Amino acid sequence: MKPKAPLYVLPHGIEVIGEYPPSGQNRYWRVRIRPHSFFPDVRVRYGGIYVRRSRVILASKLGRALTPEEHAHHDDEDRDNDTATNINRLSSAEHNQHHKTGTNHSAATKERIS
Repeated sequence: MKPKAPLYVLPHGIEVIGEYPPSGQNRYWRVRIRPHSFFPDVRVRYGGIYVRRSRVILASKLGRALTPEEHAHHDDEDRDNDTATNINRLSSAEHNQHHKTGTNHSAATKERIS
């Protein structure tokens, strides 16, 4: 049986074969792509792997796999806007600082996270 044609192909040969909108507890768009070296630890299911669309776009933009400590951050805070110009790489600390600025933590929490 011949594999179906991809919906679109991103740079570095990332073939997107399905797109899934946010639903339930999953708040981000996901894509199903053919197995690719940028996503070595993702389990293959039915000939494809499922990844957040923003991470796929960012990996394609950077030309390499993302580490678990790297976050795909939407500059305009719109999770539906997964254009390459809107998504930037932030470290865990930078991403947390960006979203948690102005948050008041208890003394116990400050001790635990310091």
